[in-house]
Amino acid sequence: MPDTVQSMFQTRWFLIAAAWTCLPTPSLAQTPSDDIATEPNQQSELPPIEIEARKPLKFLAGTQFIVKPRAYYMDRDRDKNQDNVGFALGGAVQYLSGWAFDRLQLRATGYTSQDIYGPSDKDGTQLFLPGPEGFSVLGEANAVFRFTENDVLRAGRQLFELPYLNSSDSRMVPNTFEAIAVGNASPSGLAYVVGYVDKIKKKNADEFISMSEAAGVANGNGGVMMAGARYVFADGTEIVALEQQTADVFNTLFAKVEHKWVLANERSLKGFVQYTDQRSVGDESIGEFATGLLSAKVEYAAGNATLRLGASTTGSEKGIQKPYGSAANYLSIMAEDFDRAGEDAWMIGGNYNFQRVGRGDLSMFANIVSGNTPDTGPNASADETEYDLTVDYRIKEGPTKNLWVRLRAGFIDQDEAVGGDDFLDLRLIVNWDFSVR
Repeated sequence: MPDTVQSMFQTRWFLIAAAWTCLPTPSLAQTPSDDIATEPNQQSELPPIEIEARKPLKFLAGTQFIVKPRAYYMDRDRDKNQDNVGFALGGAVQYLSGWAFDRLQLRATGYTSQDIYGPSDKDGTQLFLPGPEGFSVLGEANAVFRFTENDVLRAGRQLFELPYLNSSDSRMVPNTFEAIAVGNASPSGLAYVVGYVDKIKKKNADEFISMSEAAGVANGNGGVMMAGARYVFADGTEIVALEQQTADVFNTLFAKVEHKWVLANERSLKGFVQYTDQRSVGDESIGEFATGLLSAKVEYAAGNATLRLGASTTGSEKGIQKPYGSAANYLSIMAEDFDRAGEDAWMIGGNYNFQRVGRGDLSMFANIVSGNTPDTGPNASADETEYDLTVDYRIKEGPTKNLWVRLRAGFIDQDEAVGGDDFLDLRLIVNWDFSVR
């Protein structure tokens, strides 16, 4: 292979090898599970392809119909630009079969988002089609073939929750993909995913388009090849490496290491480090570029409270490209991702779990993230600080079990001297899911 390509390949996989050598020595200590509220748009995991039934039920006996109603109100009040307001009702209905011959399972999910309130002069919430206009779509329709106890092949319209290729489920309808993938569903030890993703249906769209077109290539028809692995040690230490390439467009390499230290008196300390390398490849259909993102976070938990600190830095040539889902940055929160060209950012935040209040669990979390970017040059943009507060209430018993109410508020303060636009972001989301099998 050419020297430049060989050097690029060696450099990237050296980063993964270096991450392995930095791991602390695994121990047999068990850590308590984390039951805290998190930002839904932080996609830095590499979950395996799931098998819903560990003890498979027969095809008909295991059939489920799951109803997932959702209501969503969003109001962005901007200082300069157009406000964005919308109220939607809808959700999803999912069909999930049992296992035929203990090997084959079928799944289909229809999604809808109906425009209850959405003035055309305040469009842009991404709750609807542009207009705004309500829509419905068959987002998932796939078959899962299990060829070992944990290894499966999944083909058709499906969800992924990978760094930079994920549902980005922060509105009414998630991103879904037309793809074929093989993965291992083991929650510990080695998990992996390998596949080809042909098309994407974005969260505010009712049609699937090619991955290269979604990346910005006019009339593009290319897809994304991906391969990734995750290893979880006995003590919970986790290492992830994932590579995705859109032919003749760009390549993304993602790697992370996370480790938790269990301390005395229900306290713990957890460290997180992740790195993203992005660069154009082949015909460079959206332009020549190379950039990267380094992000780190530490969390201290004591009882029901958690305090976190974080920082990130992004390459100066270009911001991180994420046409296939949410950002993989520990500092990506409610409204902003803090991964613009040349951006240095820091974060402070905390969670508190009030536990049972009435028939449900009440929790809350807050974040402050501040990002600084170049004031001059081709990548100049406004410095900004985001202040967020989220309150969650999840009902755990009674006829409305699994009802989840989320109230969110964020204020984004941008430097107006460099073209910034302050705005207040308010959201109320109600989720519910129940089986009618």
